[in-house]
Amino acid sequence: MDERRAEIIVYVIAVFSWILSGLIHHPELGWSIYSDINSFWWRPDSAEQLRRGEVPCFQFFFEYPPASCLTIYVSAIMSSGEISRYYQAFFYLSLPAYIALAWSIINVARMSGAGLLGLVFIASPSLVVYGIYNFDHFAAAMSGIAVVFMMRRRFLISGLAAGIGFAFKLYPAFIVPVALLECRGRERYVLFAAFLAAAAPLFIIQEIINPGMLARFYEYHSGWGLENAWYIWIFFDQFSPTAKLLGTLLGAFLVIQAWLARGPPLSKIFLAVSAWLMMSYIFTPQMTIWLLPLFPAVSRSVLPYWPSFEISNVSIILTWFGDYNPLMPPAPPQIMALVRAFSLALMMISVYRAYIRRS
Repeated sequence: MDERRAEIIVYVIAVFSWILSGLIHHPELGWSIYSDINSFWWRPDSAEQLRRGEVPCFQFFFEYPPASCLTIYVSAIMSSGEISRYYQAFFYLSLPAYIALAWSIINVARMSGAGLLGLVFIASPSLVVYGIYNFDHFAAAMSGIAVVFMMRRRFLISGLAAGIGFAFKLYPAFIVPVALLECRGRERYVLFAAFLAAAAPLFIIQEIINPGMLARFYEYHSGWGLENAWYIWIFFDQFSPTAKLLGTLLGAFLVIQAWLARGPPLSKIFLAVSAWLMMSYIFTPQMTIWLLPLFPAVSRSVLPYWPSFEISNVSIILTWFGDYNPLMPPAPPQIMALVRAFSLALMMISVYRAYIRRS
């Protein structure tokens, strides 16, 4: 298969994944799967405000960064008070993210030398099941753009893309330290200034309009219990402060080690993001989409473990609603989360041995 045809197939798969994801979460289909996007329309702390046309984050508390809030707001004002129109608006707003993810996978595969092997990750089941579900596909798309332009040494665009991604979900910040190490002299100032210019305004405006929003954002997430963290099997306490503290500290330590390691930049970013996911006390299944733009760069190392990683991750939502507490072992979702963590750990070890130890 020639390269051009393979790239067209990647875009076709991305669009097909977008359509399929939209269908399986559609609120008016009796067999649809739960989606956070739909839950926002009904839950007591957001439904009335959304339907009145108020802006999440800016006019009432919403537990996501401001770009995610604006996406929900745009979807809501296009709804005419109907959940189906609200959902469809979000669905169409998501298409550029799917296209950008396909574009970034193609370019990362090409620049890393992965070739056709690196393109298989566009067929991620998690992108289908957890795409039109939350905001992670937007952040992952911007991160993919950021890493591609970082590799092209276009640090202005890279910084802007990472900053926009940060305003959707905070994880694109993992890219910035590695990118800064790749820069020289003035390039570092350009990258960092671009990141701040893209990320900061929405947060500042949000805090001016709705003072204390950032503090409430921190309090909300710091007060959350363990969710799909593998070490719930050790502590058996969803709200263990020791588990949360140790997980956060060890995660931060591993992330810093990945940033400072000697090796290719994309492998270091992969290890940094993976380390945080492994040790975070909140590892919701949609967060695996973060890794999609990075998989092609380490494709030969991660591919053997990718099927078990994906199957277990998709199985979390498919087994979530049962006659048990899904957040506590030995419930099926926590068994799946443990399998997922083991698969990701094997990926990390394989990437470290292949790309870091030899450097």
